[in-house]
Amino acid sequence: MIKTFFRNIIILGTIVFIVTSCNSEVNSNIVNKENSSSYVNRFIGSGGNGGVTPVASMPFGMVQLGPDTRTNGSGYHYNDKTILGFSHVHKSGGGCNDFQDILFLPIDLSVKTDDLLTLKRGQLIAPMRHEDEFAKPGYYEINLYENQVKVKLTASLRCGYQKYKYKSKGNKSVLIDLEHGSDNGCSIVKEQDVDTVQISSIKIIDKFTVAGSRISSGWSPEQHVYFYTTFSHPIKSVKIYNNDTKIKDTSKVSGNNIKAIITFDDNIGDLEIKTGISPVDITGAKRNLNKEISNLSFDKVKSNSSDAWSKILNMINIKTKDTKKKELFYTALFNTMLYPMLYSDTDNRYRGPDRVIRNTNGYSNYSGVMGLWDTFRAACPLQSVLHPEIMEDYIKTSLDHYKVSGQLPIWTLAGTETYQMIGLPAMPVITNAYLNEVRGFDINYAMEAMRASAMKDTIGYSMGYFVGLENYKKLGYVPCDLEMESVARTLEYSFADKAIAEFAKQTGNKQDYVYFKNRSLSYKNIIDPESKFARGKTASGDWKTPFNPLQSEHRRDDYCEGNAWQWTFFVPHDFKGLGGVFGGKDVLLSRLDSLFTIDSNIHGKDISGDITGLIGQYAHGNEPSHHIAYIYNHLGKPRKTQQYVNEILTTLYDNTPDGICGNEDTGQMSAWYIFSSMGFYPMDPVSGKYELGAPLFDETTIKLPSGKKFVIKAMNLSEDNKYVKEVYLNNIKLNRNQITFSEVLEGGELLFVMTN
Repeated sequence: MIKTFFRNIIILGTIVFIVTSCNSEVNSNIVNKENSSSYVNRFIGSGGNGGVTPVASMPFGMVQLGPDTRTNGSGYHYNDKTILGFSHVHKSGGGCNDFQDILFLPIDLSVKTDDLLTLKRGQLIAPMRHEDEFAKPGYYEINLYENQVKVKLTASLRCGYQKYKYKSKGNKSVLIDLEHGSDNGCSIVKEQDVDTVQISSIKIIDKFTVAGSRISSGWSPEQHVYFYTTFSHPIKSVKIYNNDTKIKDTSKVSGNNIKAIITFDDNIGDLEIKTGISPVDITGAKRNLNKEISNLSFDKVKSNSSDAWSKILNMINIKTKDTKKKELFYTALFNTMLYPMLYSDTDNRYRGPDRVIRNTNGYSNYSGVMGLWDTFRAACPLQSVLHPEIMEDYIKTSLDHYKVSGQLPIWTLAGTETYQMIGLPAMPVITNAYLNEVRGFDINYAMEAMRASAMKDTIGYSMGYFVGLENYKKLGYVPCDLEMESVARTLEYSFADKAIAEFAKQTGNKQDYVYFKNRSLSYKNIIDPESKFARGKTASGDWKTPFNPLQSEHRRDDYCEGNAWQWTFFVPHDFKGLGGVFGGKDVLLSRLDSLFTIDSNIHGKDISGDITGLIGQYAHGNEPSHHIAYIYNHLGKPRKTQQYVNEILTTLYDNTPDGICGNEDTGQMSAWYIFSSMGFYPMDPVSGKYELGAPLFDETTIKLPSGKKFVIKAMNLSEDNKYVKEVYLNNIKLNRNQITFSEVLEGGELLFVMTN
């Protein structure tokens, strides 16, 4: 009997071994996908000033369905104790915010909704505990009301899918709040800073269906969101509130303060809610719903979203024994892939910058969120490498924006130009994509758009007055007595000119190349050779006094979200020229050393809240500083680049809710981490070169869309061995601190030999 038992065990073990061996490749792939997604921590950056919301979303999706705990910022903050509901449109990870449109909330089963004659915003809320919530890529869940209701959220590109699991009988009612939205946009101009409903509507289509709209103003001056919702159970009753008061009409109503309570039979166990949204109309929302999730179960939509994220996250594989580093890396990769945000329906219709309904004729419009000022530095270059098809459509979106408005976009939200930030950030985005072999757009039209946008006297209305290039073209700089943020604007325009010049050079437009190459040196006009700072200059040519390089007055001085220390080094295209103005390379080196070692105190009565993540006066929490550590490569001190890059990576990023030292800024903070932790960074994204730093992982494999692989290895890597002794590209020793875009795209192996 014992012999028989052991014989059976051996036979069973053999069978298991054979089956496991036959499926080893499949199982290995599944494990790899699960591993990358499982390291994503959706709560990193959800506290502090990070602005991250644990939304359920597809990569680049229009819908970001998630919890709102407040009506400002991104809508969610880890320190909050209550949930206001679950809205379908967010801008997770941004400094400037809006959205929080189309909010749903399952109501506490003990609330007698028939007794609610008035219903104010925020009157119905749910206590929350973090031990009751869980989030992963494409999915969010939370238990509410002492586990009486479990809320599950997932999403397709244009649709949100909610599932409420009820554990007991009671009043099964759902709030739809169309008044709810972000109370704070981003403007210091008061009348532009509050989400204001212009008109909203709700209509009961049938016993399973509700539709409506919300058109509001705020940071985006006219934001359209239409929705079409189906329920898995028949509606028992409807109560509609207009201006907080219950009204008799329960079929259709419009106004600027509309809410509804939808009630179902007490005995239902689960309630599933499918909502399609559209920037165009209710018909578009319905089509989006029917095409994307109408016939799918919650689990299938959740699985589809999970698979989409696994595919994207698996494009880069890292090898390290440090679990925290894996968590930070894959969370960062997730954050970058939320944007740009889709803004066209399944039938290719979208609402243009003039609010007119248009058709892309095939491409995906991504003007939902185009944070170009933040993302031209590293986030868009990362997309150009990993997702050239997205960047191709992104550029087509920009060119269609130009076709309508006469200029390339600067910072768009909900398809509309906000003019919120400075410079001409579309220029480096287009040029970088082109240098990364993204070519499937009208090259000649792009050149026309870049040229025309860079020659406009008036660009738009920002912070209370018109801005443009009239003074920059006339004087060679932006005068501080005529325009706000003059130094920062001059530096940004100069870099944009370099981007245009490079694009012109690449595409054979010699005249444009010469003109914009020369104009890209305009930054020299606001570098004071005596003080060694970029500083304000009047129209008559005098330096502005008094001058304090530590001074910051948020968006009211000569800089933008920074001071003279941070902005003086924003010349990524010409450090040789900057050193010449300073009096030589050694002087520039000394000044750069001082940036990292000077006291971190900032002066001013209204210091910009964006100056965060300080090492000396280096401010990693905001984008203008992101290239600075790599300048040392150009000054013959690559070890200082390696030193500071490692310090930033290991001290200014953490796997906690406060783990992002500034606003996530639609993926840029994370993109810096991704590139720098791999060992290289696009310091000048229009140069065609990456600056070498020092890798954080033993091995990194980038799976390029072409099918090739670019592998980065670090030999002898340890906590002490954070410096680079030598570098080999495809077994050939490099005598340079850069590699080219082409070398990465071609695939191969980059080997760092590390030392202490």
